[in-house]
Amino acid sequence: MIDRNFDGIAERFQKNIYGNAKGELRLALCWRELIDKLPLLSANQPMSVWDAGGGLGQMSVRMAELGHSVLLNDISSDMLELARHSISQAGLTSRVDISNTAIQAISSSPMYQHSFDLVLCHAVLEWVADPGDVIAALVRGMRPGAYLSLMFYNRNALILSNMAKGNLYKLRDRDFAGHPGGLTPPAPRQPQEVIELLQQAGLAVLAKRGIRLVYDLMPRAVRAERSIDDVQALEWQYGAEEPFWSLGRYVHLLCRLPQS
Repeated sequence: MIDRNFDGIAERFQKNIYGNAKGELRLALCWRELIDKLPLLSANQPMSVWDAGGGLGQMSVRMAELGHSVLLNDISSDMLELARHSISQAGLTSRVDISNTAIQAISSSPMYQHSFDLVLCHAVLEWVADPGDVIAALVRGMRPGAYLSLMFYNRNALILSNMAKGNLYKLRDRDFAGHPGGLTPPAPRQPQEVIELLQQAGLAVLAKRGIRLVYDLMPRAVRAERSIDDVQALEWQYGAEEPFWSLGRYVHLLCRLPQS
């Protein structure tokens, strides 16, 4: 496996992943978690933010709108071109730097080592060959006391989904990877394994939340009859509780690097 680059299918990615209720819920819940857990974001105190592997730049735009300075990087030039357009349309070009560079290369540059107050890395770990290498790179970019917002595609949720669908052979063979070239991630991550990698890198996990638990468990016909607002309220109600946080389609972990 190599780190996935979305050049050539960026517009398809934008439409299929974010042009529907699934993408809307994912963004809304993750953003609410950040605002809830990090009041500094809304405190009129500009922070230095790294949107690592940030693709289409939705989080970069939201951070810049709050007055923070943002570095957005991704290995896909096509994704960044779409992000550049959104950032320009929002009038935020002066607050967002864009780099068509890998995460590991960003934090290896002396310019960016220990530079950021907040690092965002959302829906990246499931597309890379070595999640530990990526986590180590993210930590290199963090100042002492900085925060990491990490969200990843959850292997537990795929197992639960396949149980409900009766996919016995997939369960027997533990075959949960998406098809090569498709938009289903090839390497869903097990939450406890990710937490262990974070702790090995010196990070403390402050909060855990499952993203898209309720919505993804509902049959499609039922989803069509439920309002997104009602579903989102239930997602928020249960998402941080045991054992539900570890069963969402995505898991969000908020971490902090010690001050010293």
